[in-house]
Amino acid sequence: MTKRSFSGILLGGFFILATAINPLRAETEETISTRDDVTLSFIVTKPDGPVKSAAILFVGGSGKLKLWKGRGPRSKNFLVRSRAHFAKRGVLTITVDVPSDRRRKGANFWRDSDEHRQDIASLISWIKTKTPTPLWLIGTSRGTISVAYLAGSLPVNGAVFSATVTEVSNAGKPTAHDADLRKIKIPSLIAHHKEDACVVTPADSLPAFAAALKNSPKVETMLFEGGDPDISSPCKAQSAHGFLGIEDRVVGRIVDWMHANASK
Repeated sequence: MTKRSFSGILLGGFFILATAINPLRAETEETISTRDDVTLSFIVTKPDGPVKSAAILFVGGSGKLKLWKGRGPRSKNFLVRSRAHFAKRGVLTITVDVPSDRRRKGANFWRDSDEHRQDIASLISWIKTKTPTPLWLIGTSRGTISVAYLAGSLPVNGAVFSATVTEVSNAGKPTAHDADLRKIKIPSLIAHHKEDACVVTPADSLPAFAAALKNSPKVETMLFEGGDPDISSPCKAQSAHGFLGIEDRVVGRIVDWMHANASK
């Protein structure tokens, strides 16, 4: 996997960032106020052509991109690596960092909070000033916990769960099942690698998760196989857990499903 590099130029108050996937694609780093004395920063990756849809991307782990360090997103997460694959298919992606008051603790044990919902509600309002297209929430690994809690209470058109966390970790961290999945009433896609060996994301747990999305008008599970050999531990991003080596194929199928199934 080619290491992503960034170059930053201050232009009109925004950072223009180049990615290794397409060095000509411009990105902006944005920051908005969401709560009293709290800001939320995120990377916006724009399609070269027309915007067909928009998606907020929630990374796994602690949720930290560390944009405050000024060198672009410092993460090897599947969605961070793949945001340009979404953009080339017409998806405006918003890759979100933790808010300014969670830089130390991150998003663990916080993704179910009212503060998280308020931050993303403010972000959605900002996105709707930029594009009227359908808006999706997409999470991977522990980012699926955010999607599980938010998709039932915020004005979005669909949800995508990838490498969904369904089992409690040794540290007692929550799972996507802890959310009230009955509140999700939008199309929901579950994408997973058959060989995902992470103990909290077993593929054989997916039928129960899909069944729990009982009020979603459409639920589909996509299972993938193949890719490159793991170069990280099974629960880290550079493994089957993070769709290593098949990112473009996975994103292609996700986006096709999104564009065919967004709720009105």
